[in-house]
Amino acid sequence: MVVHGTPRIYEIAGPSDWAKLVDTYPLAVPASRRSVWYDTTGEFRDWFIPDWVSVADDYDAVHLTMMAYLTTPGIAIPLSANSGATVLAGWNPDTTFWLRSNNITLDGDPTG
Repeated sequence: MVVHGTPRIYEIAGPSDWAKLVDTYPLAVPASRRSVWYDTTGEFRDWFIPDWVSVADDYDAVHLTMMAYLTTPGIAIPLSANSGATVLAGWNPDTTFWLRSNNITLDGDPTG
């Protein structure tokens, strides 16, 4: 993969960065899925994740640092702008999720 230009990347370096992303672009987790995070955290809350479509309006990618991977997943992270919490789950260490493909090519072919 080759990155072109200067993509807009949101960096997650710890729990507060994840909370800020979710607070800025909140998407409520359906009630049917809330039990999954209750089983993980032992807390019954209104849960939120990022609305990735809205995040993509402002960022090309989201990067999770190694430190964030070690300190953030699996814990209930309170939100300040929304009444509820969030949990970071399903990420690997030092991972970048590309939300828009206008800045990358794979094997010389533009993605899209």
